[in-house]
Order: sequence, then C-alpha cells, then structure tokens
Amino acid sequence: MKTQQEIKQLTENTLNSLDGLKQLEANPYLYAKILNRMGQVRQATAKHARLMFRLSMALLLILFINIGSFFMLNKFQQQPVPHISSKGKMKPTTGISTVGEEFFPKAQSYSY
Repeated sequence: MKTQQEIKQLTENTLNSLDGLKQLEANPYLYAKILNRMGQVRQATAKHARLMFRLSMALLLILFINIGSFFMLNKFQQQPVPHISSKGKMKPTTGISTVGEEFFPKAQSYSY
C-alpha cells in the first residue's frame, strides 16, 4: 500500500502536468465534414416529412370521399327507386337493396 505522502505527491504531479497543456484547434476539413453531415440529416428529415405530409393528405382525401359517399347513399336510400320485380310488377326499392338485387338476383340461379 502507498502511504498518504506518496498519494499526495502523485496527485500534485498529475495536477501540474495539466497546467502545461494547450488548447488544440480542430482541423477545418473535419469541421466542414461535420457541418455537411448535419445538413444531410436535415435534408433526409425534410424529405421524410414531405412524404408523410403527402400520405396524410391522401388519407384525408379518401376519408372525405368515404364520408361523402356514406351521406349520399343514405340520401339515395331514403328515396324509393322503381324496380321491376321478378313477377314483372314495378315496386319501389331503396338504395343498397337495389344494388344488392342487381348483383345477387333472387329469381335467377346460375349453375356454372
């Protein structure tokens, strides 16, 4: 084990060696390189932000189209539409049932 005096001497030597140090200047090339990399990160972030903005605008457009079509179908569903039944008689049907009867007719069965 070292004595208290030896520890104190080593501490003094270390503190005195720090007094002789000079501040160094960074290489200008290194500084320019760091600034360039920071600029590249900002450009990549801006590019991603533009992409996210476009995607969110497309999502909002689709959402508004869906909401508008929902209200239009509800309005269309409330107004009866004349439709010829399988018996040849005119009967009023509403919105979505008319579309359903066009795609899935009850009177005809197809065997493929």
